[in-house]
Amino acid sequence: MFAQQTSIKNISVDASLPSNLIYEVVQDKIGYLWIATEKGLLMFDGDDFTQINQLKTTTLLVQNSIIYAGLENGLFIKNKSKEQFIKSKKVVKIVSFDDEIFVATTEGLYNLKQNNLQPIKINTTIDFSVINDLIFCKNAIYIASNKGLWIVDNLLKPKTINRIITKNIISLEKFQEKVIAATLQNGLFLIAGNAIEKEISTLKNITVVKKLKNEIWVTSKTDGIEVFVLPSFTFKQKINKYNSLPTNAINNVFKDNQNTTWLATNDGLYKISAINFLIEPNLKPTIYFENLQVNHQNRDAVLFDKNVKFLHADNNISITFKSVDISNPKKIRYRYQLADGFSPWSKNNTVQFANLSADNYKFQVQSKIANRKSAIKSFSFTVDAPFYKKAWFIFTVIISLLLIGYFSLDYYLRQLNKSHEKRIDTLKLQNRLLSLEQKALQLQMNPHFIFNVLNGIKALGNAGKINDLNSTISKFSVLLRGILQNSRKEEITLHEEIHLLKNYIELEQRMSSKNFTYSIHKSLNNIDANEILIPTMLLQPFVENCVQHAFQNNTLGQMTINFEVKHHFLNCTVIDNGIGILESKRRKENSNHTSVALKVSKERLHILSPKSAFSVKEIVTENEIKGTEVSFKIPLKTDY
Repeated sequence: MFAQQTSIKNISVDASLPSNLIYEVVQDKIGYLWIATEKGLLMFDGDDFTQINQLKTTTLLVQNSIIYAGLENGLFIKNKSKEQFIKSKKVVKIVSFDDEIFVATTEGLYNLKQNNLQPIKINTTIDFSVINDLIFCKNAIYIASNKGLWIVDNLLKPKTINRIITKNIISLEKFQEKVIAATLQNGLFLIAGNAIEKEISTLKNITVVKKLKNEIWVTSKTDGIEVFVLPSFTFKQKINKYNSLPTNAINNVFKDNQNTTWLATNDGLYKISAINFLIEPNLKPTIYFENLQVNHQNRDAVLFDKNVKFLHADNNISITFKSVDISNPKKIRYRYQLADGFSPWSKNNTVQFANLSADNYKFQVQSKIANRKSAIKSFSFTVDAPFYKKAWFIFTVIISLLLIGYFSLDYYLRQLNKSHEKRIDTLKLQNRLLSLEQKALQLQMNPHFIFNVLNGIKALGNAGKINDLNSTISKFSVLLRGILQNSRKEEITLHEEIHLLKNYIELEQRMSSKNFTYSIHKSLNNIDANEILIPTMLLQPFVENCVQHAFQNNTLGQMTINFEVKHHFLNCTVIDNGIGILESKRRKENSNHTSVALKVSKERLHILSPKSAFSVKEIVTENEIKGTEVSFKIPLKTDY
């Protein structure tokens, strides 16, 4: 049996530290230790210190390979080769929760959003307090400040805010869904929910409380370290200048991934290692890609991409890789391969490849400590070929040669195109002429209608019917205004067309010597008449023919107008009980009257649509003519 012993080693200014005043130590996933000192931020691989900046750094957080460093006057962020500074109050603590970064300062809490620190408003006491620590436990947030310990349900939009302790709370730690709160002078408190479950007496001037495996370590500015065993909080030991440490001024404590404890003190950095003579470490090292340079320019971002492609000119490539073993930094060896097998093992962790030819490459690297080898890490990339060797360039040359042959036929094809264009122009002209013809036919109807109405008004004047004359002229002016307004429109709504028809028929009833009645019926299949479009003045000629030629002076005329939507067509019918179409034509032949209404209407319907249909037939009952039915249909058109 061999006893386990501990080894304590001091690292100070004599060992390349810029300052003996150390505030905090953290470790990233590669294995580097990041050290906050009074004279700057350091990176340590177990052998060498790398100075990142010379700004006084008091607190640290590593999140997703990004280093967040709290400064006296702001926040320093390092993301690989990119560095950023955000000015603020003194940063005391940096905490991550649900991928959100929260910053505790000497004047309230802040949230890091889009490279800016946005203040979090909770209440006036907390917002102007020194925030020493922040911890999330069981859907609640505990805030340690110089004005007590607070619990809130939500940081960004808090609904409940309670103060559990009024004393100055320096540090927080979580244990079994409970919170350990360390005060400056009054020991530790074990908090369950929003109640104090237990008080533990310990050192004065506490700097931090940390859970290291199954132990609680309490550090002090003046009294060294006190260790308690969990879960009983039984006292285990004190570590101070009276037994093993040269100093009692401890600022922080940290245990790395190799079970080594690091003390941040006012007298440098202390390393406490457990020495076990029976068991040799058997952990395999892990290797990471640190940096990629292409033509001496940083391209770190592409190290984690797949199918990376570089231009032909970007063929000078430098790759840096690293394994970190704080306990055995000088024993690490590396080997790599790009094409022809692995290189010999060496300490070199940077490889440069100059003037790589166009090809697909797979870079592989491996590290080892003694006989322990890491897994192989790989990075695949392609150096593009020069343009004159690319398929598109060769294809372009071939196409160019083919185009030379094509141009010999181009003249003939252009002549064909010109003839086709002329034909298209001719068709466009014919279409335009049809449109003009339709407008001309519409204008041809309007004077005919107006002429007939004016003849009627003249007759009323000759007969001395002054009241009827005035009423008729007023009604005619309203009708004429509607006709003039719609004369330039190709289409109006069915509702407007019916309104015009009613005005016209009622005008004819007033001035005509013939006695007749009329009715208008609609069957529109639940479509509003205001939504159906119809060419303007389309039914007026047929109504006019009924009044002028079908009805007799000695009988009561009846006119029925039907509108029906059926099979995507608008069917229009004008039915009268007059003398019939054939008798009407015979009487016109014996008079000097010439009517073009039916001819114009037929032409107009034909121009409107080839699918339009028109028919005129006599209504015959028991070999006796009972009237005429004029019907036509046009494709249904709506304005929705």
